Amino acid sequence: MPEMGRQVSRARALTPPAAELFGRQRELASARELFASTRLVTLTGPGGVGKTALSAALSAKLDRAFRDGVWFVELGAQRSSDTVAEAVVTQIGLSASASVDAEEQLRRHVADRSMLLILDNCEHVLPGCRRLVSALLAASAELRVLATSREPLGIRGERVVAVRPLEIPPNHRGLTADELCEYPAAAMLKARAKAVNDQFEITDRTAAEIAQLCTYLDGMPLAIELAAMRLRSLSVHELLTHIDDRFALLTSGDPTAAPHHRSLDALVRWSYDLCSSTEQLLWERMAVFSGSVDLPTIRAVCGLPPLQGTKLFDALDGLVSKSIVLTETTHGDMRYRFLETLREFGRAQAGAGEDYGRVRRAHTEYYRTWASRAAENFFGPRQLDMVQRWESDLTDLELAFDHLLHAAPGSHGALELAADLRFFWMNGHLREGRRWLERALANDMTVCAERGNALWAAGWIEALHGETHTARELLDEADTIARKIGDPRIAARAATWTGLAALITGDFEVSRSSLEMAYTAHLEHADAEGLLMTLFLLGFVRSISGDHVGATDAGREAVERSERLGDTWGRSYSLWMLGFDAWTRQDLDVAEEYAEQSLTLRWDYHDDFGSAVVLDLMAGIALDDGDPKKAAKMLGVVAELLAIVDTEVPGMLGSRYQAIKSAVQDRLGDDLFARHHDIGRRLDRGQRMRLALGSVAAVPSDPTDTVAAAGLLTPRETEVAALLAEGLSNRAIAGKLVLSPRTVEVHVEHILAKLSVKSRTEAGLWAAAALGKKA
Repeated sequence: MPEMGRQVSRARALTPPAAELFGRQRELASARELFASTRLVTLTGPGGVGKTALSAALSAKLDRAFRDGVWFVELGAQRSSDTVAEAVVTQIGLSASASVDAEEQLRRHVADRSMLLILDNCEHVLPGCRRLVSALLAASAELRVLATSREPLGIRGERVVAVRPLEIPPNHRGLTADELCEYPAAAMLKARAKAVNDQFEITDRTAAEIAQLCTYLDGMPLAIELAAMRLRSLSVHELLTHIDDRFALLTSGDPTAAPHHRSLDALVRWSYDLCSSTEQLLWERMAVFSGSVDLPTIRAVCGLPPLQGTKLFDALDGLVSKSIVLTETTHGDMRYRFLETLREFGRAQAGAGEDYGRVRRAHTEYYRTWASRAAENFFGPRQLDMVQRWESDLTDLELAFDHLLHAAPGSHGALELAADLRFFWMNGHLREGRRWLERALANDMTVCAERGNALWAAGWIEALHGETHTARELLDEADTIARKIGDPRIAARAATWTGLAALITGDFEVSRSSLEMAYTAHLEHADAEGLLMTLFLLGFVRSISGDHVGATDAGREAVERSERLGDTWGRSYSLWMLGFDAWTRQDLDVAEEYAEQSLTLRWDYHDDFGSAVVLDLMAGIALDDGDPKKAAKMLGVVAELLAIVDTEVPGMLGSRYQAIKSAVQDRLGDDLFARHHDIGRRLDRGQRMRLALGSVAAVPSDPTDTVAAAGLLTPRETEVAALLAEGLSNRAIAGKLVLSPRTVEVHVEHILAKLSVKSRTEAGLWAAAALGKKA
């Protein structure tokens, strides 16, 4: 028998240096730990995600852990399960035996050896891999097997590690070049691009385009490798210009790589060819979705003949098993999604055929109908679920909206959908709502109920942006349409938001008149939404006018109606109004109680504008209660929330905000006010809530204190503190930093002692403020 090498040369060439694992340390540590408790680990994930490179990195890390070494076997070129054993024999350097079949030869070989066998690219020869691995594990108690495959081998005791795409930077906010390169996808792109073009650099000016490119590439290592090759001759901007044609563009792969790794098209085609005909059909149909979806949605849109019943479930299970479709849990529900590259391939395969056309129409109708029902039933116990579902499905809703904009005249679907999403727009998406409604209204000028509803929804949003003149024009047109088509509900809704526009401008008489008229109409038509939205505004204008009894009556009626319905979102506004009224009467304890209830109810909705209004009130309460520093921090939070939604506290409400701000500045002086205001602006979401509910000690009191404390920690302790700020456990931190849990525990003890804090939570809050991390 010839002397065997420790590893085949291909594996050694693929092994990335430790500094170039690009965010894979967690998977690396996870797989290493698993081998202590299991004998078979399978790395799964879509093609091009980096399973081979990660397994090669593991081979280097684990080489000394096995007495007889680590052996790497590439199976990508095999075309039959019957030849798997022969391939392993050949690649680990054994001489073929004429008298013993390959599987038996391997059983005898591993029987007395402590070794790790890596089988790369098993997905297309799974039966052969399954049979061989089962036999070898039975033959040796010291053998360990690491497999890479699009789907698990399905052997008892197998532990599966899902290899995900690299984390990509957000392209919706500006990042510096240094911040950008903290994201593994961008770091890999930079390293690979510099390898082929030593002039390549990421600068603050190009950071946004790099972030966008990483998003287009899905964080997929293979796609990043291929894109980096193009950066030899194209600028990032030029590459982005042509990236939509990614299958034609990304073809310059490593000529020594396996054929299916040489280009993006070949890789995806390889995956497609491994699927059954029903799996291929579901792949093409699911390409209609833009984001992640749940099973009922897949069934409703893609469950057309012949993919009905169990055929659909079996095909979906097959795509998940092959890592074509990725699964994720969102708000407790299982959801399914494609990487954009695989989605684009599916669309190309589907083409413009009749089947895809039917699925496309089913997609549009499904989301239009779902949004309509959600809006109609919003004021009930499932409000938060609806808002979260809107958030999860936003990209598909937008796809349906774009399709409706180009639908046949007379459908009015775009107007209907844009208006039906009004409560989603109010929960942190005012800018998107404004844009959708503007497009829908410009696209369809028909005098109809759908346009009337879109007009008053648009008027509501414009009023919240302080554009009261535009709001009144839209609301007047809505009222005109309501009278022409005889729809009193539209007229009543327009009256409600006309009352808001007048309230914002300080025209309390017109506001009260409009709101009282709207209240009567909503009551007559049993319009729960209209009543709840009108009552809190009516109570507010009554309070401003000095009618505190009337304000209390309106607020309590709104709260009672809300509680009967199971509504929390509308109730939070009514509680805010009652708190405002109590504050104006200087009943500060009652005002604070109402404000805290309001903020607690709305917090899960991520309603930044509504939260800013409540926190503004709480700043006024804190000031009058003798705590101007807390008030300044509150005002800093308000300023940050308003910046997030790209608006200001409008009109009359804004003048009260400015009055509170001026009073706090007078009490503290400009320098001290600015310092505490800046602390408030830099608080993360959890810290804002703790500040509002009275946990002042949990919030840094002065940025200079945190900066000084930062110098007490060693570089490793600083790393651990930053991960505490992310809420990670000691074990999770150990996995991320490739340390033992006991070592991390010692670091945490040192951090608590040096910062003079008592808990991990306090240390995490310190790190969030001092290191700019999110707690």
